[in-house]
Amino acid sequence: MNQSETHDIHPDDAEALDFLVESGFDSASIERMPERLRPRARRLLESLRRIDSYPASAPSDTLIDATLAIVAQEEHRRSQRFRLDGRSGRRWNLPNAVAVAAVFLVGIGVLYPVANEVRSTNSQAMCASGLRGLGGGFSAYAADHMGSMPQMASLAGPLLGGPGATKVDSGILANARHLEMLASGGYCDAGCTKCNGARALSYRVPMHARHTQLASLPRSPIAGDSNPVQPLIQRGGTLLSADMRSQNHGQRGQNLLYSDGSTAWTISPVIRAGSGGPEDNIWVIQGRRDGSSVDFSQPSGELWDIFLAN
Repeated sequence: MNQSETHDIHPDDAEALDFLVESGFDSASIERMPERLRPRARRLLESLRRIDSYPASAPSDTLIDATLAIVAQEEHRRSQRFRLDGRSGRRWNLPNAVAVAAVFLVGIGVLYPVANEVRSTNSQAMCASGLRGLGGGFSAYAADHMGSMPQMASLAGPLLGGPGATKVDSGILANARHLEMLASGGYCDAGCTKCNGARALSYRVPMHARHTQLASLPRSPIAGDSNPVQPLIQRGGTLLSADMRSQNHGQRGQNLLYSDGSTAWTISPVIRAGSGGPEDNIWVIQGRRDGSSVDFSQPSGELWDIFLAN
């Protein structure tokens, strides 16, 4: 008896594939990867291109019209041959089956992308609804704690002048864990600290003393979908542009929760703080980026700086 064999993907191949997925399979992203992953990424991308080049064009309007014409023709022929007796009932033949299969395939080709879009829209709406619940938790927490934003002492880290118990080598903190105080304190439900109860959120890191008080913040984001720049920097990747979109919604954009409790869907991470503030990229700290290098270890001290960290 032959024993079944299992084949595991090499860890470097898996890491290279993750990079490609995060970049939307952009070949230019290969140059941002660590050197050891680039040959593997090129081979993976070439294999995927071969699969993608396999001839399988989408149905055109002409094809749909021709298919429906065939269906109508076969239906007419079937009606001419239709007979009913006490033994066999309605006759079913191969042309009937072909016609039904053709209609089914055309329907699948039309409905599948529509279903995907509906599913993505529903996921986006559910995430925004969860963020509004989180906003209610912020308001209730601030009312009970003299206007303060939730901050765990054990997670203070270098950005807040604390011991940095959860600091990683790149200076990035497990910042979104501060939100757990809202769920554990009963200020929002247990799933409010995740997008759709599963995907990670990001939480604003205070860059200025006023950022620790909810009421003193100008209208600006205080939480949102996960920061896509952090994992790239943590894994040693090269950041060519910080204008990235969160992975929570297939890199289509991100939901943001504002200090006034409202939510918004944005395509770009560049946001204007308040009515008169400057534009700012919410994924990086002001003045802490030099080319492809990003420093997450020191605060900017800027009142208008918005930085959402995972």
